[in-house]
Amino acid sequence: MYWHMPSEPLPSVDNPHTTPPWVETRYFNGFQAIPILRASSNHIIQIPASHPAGFSTVDGMKTHKAIAQILHEAQSEQRCAYSKVPSEQLALQRRAQAGELINTYRGSPSLYAEQRYWNTLTPPDQTLHIAKALAVAHPKWIFGGLVAASAYGFEHQWCLHDGSVSVMTQNHGSEQRHSQLRRVYMPQASSLAVHDSTSGLLLMPPAHTLIECARTYDFRFALPFFDSAFAKGVSTEQILTACSTLRTDCTPVFRLLQHTNPHSENGGESLMRGTIYEEQFVMPQIQVPVKDPQTGAAYRVDFVWRLNDGRIVVAEYDGTEKYVNPNMTDNRSIQQVVAKERERDAGLQRAGANEVVHLTFSEVYEKTPLRIKLLKAGIPLRGDGA
Repeated sequence: MYWHMPSEPLPSVDNPHTTPPWVETRYFNGFQAIPILRASSNHIIQIPASHPAGFSTVDGMKTHKAIAQILHEAQSEQRCAYSKVPSEQLALQRRAQAGELINTYRGSPSLYAEQRYWNTLTPPDQTLHIAKALAVAHPKWIFGGLVAASAYGFEHQWCLHDGSVSVMTQNHGSEQRHSQLRRVYMPQASSLAVHDSTSGLLLMPPAHTLIECARTYDFRFALPFFDSAFAKGVSTEQILTACSTLRTDCTPVFRLLQHTNPHSENGGESLMRGTIYEEQFVMPQIQVPVKDPQTGAAYRVDFVWRLNDGRIVVAEYDGTEKYVNPNMTDNRSIQQVVAKERERDAGLQRAGANEVVHLTFSEVYEKTPLRIKLLKAGIPLRGDGA
C-alpha cells in the first residue's frame, strides 16, 4: 500500500524548517531518529528507514558517536565544538535546544559546549575557547581585545566578558557583523600579528592589545590591563611606538600610562585605584610596608594616605576570594579569617594608622559606597581636576 504525500518539500539537515505538517519528527539524544506520518490524531504510520524521508537507527547511532567524538576532541583541545558536516552541526543544534549543550557562539559557525564543562570555565577561558574554535574555522583571523589580553594573562575584571570576541580587519565595514563579533579596523594587522604558542592563536602584539583596551573601556577598567602588562615586562616605549604608527586618538592611552603601576598586587586593587582616580580623590601610595611595633609582624598595605593634618588613613581591598579561596585562607574558616583581619587592623593602628577602611569588589564596582567611605575617612578630593 502506498501512502499519498502532499507536495510540500521533505525535511533536510540544510533546511530543517521545511518539515511539512503531515510529518512528525521524533528525536533521540539530540539527533533525528524516527520520522513518522500522522494520518489522523489516533493513527500514525512510521516511515521506513529506506524511505527518502526516513532516518535509520543505524545512521542515528553513527551521528551519536560522531557528536560524542566532536565534543571530546573540542574539550581536549580546550575549545568549543562545531562540525563542517551539516547533519552533525544540526545534531549539535538539536542538543543545544534540548538543554544538553550550550550554544556559546551564534555566528558562523555556531559553536557549542557541554553545559557542565562550560560552567567550570572562568570567563577568560570561555572567551579563549570561543576564539580557538573560530581560529580553526577561520585560520587567518587575528584576535585582539579581551581574547589577546586573556591569552597574555593580563589581569582584568571578568565582568567585561560578554561572549564576544574582537578580530582585526583591514577594511572598513565590508564584513558581516553580529553581537558576538567585534571587528576592529587595523590595516597593518597581518604584518603585526604574532603567533601565541600557548593558545595557538594569531594575536595582536601586547602593546597594541593595551591600546585597544584603553580605547574600549573606561579608565578604571583599563588600568588593570596596564598594571598587569607592565608587571610582565611591557614598557612605555613599546606602547608609545605602537601609538605612533596608528591613525587614532591615543589620549586615553597617555592618561593610563601616567598612572600605571606594575607594583599593584592584583586586578582588583588596580580597579580600586582607577575608581579612586575617577572619583577625583587624592591618589594614595600603594603596597606600603608596615611593621607592628608590638608584635614585630610585617604587613604590606594596599593603599595609604598621609594627610596634611598628620592623619594616616589605610584602605584595604577585600576580594571575595580572601574569604572563600582555600589557597588564600590557608583552609581557615571565615570566622578565623575575620579574626585575623581584625588582628591585622589592630597592628596597623599600633603602627600609626588612624583609620583602616575596607572595601569589597561590589563597593568599588558601584563607586558610590567607595566614595562615601573615603569621604567619611577624610580623604580629600583633588583640586586640580586632573
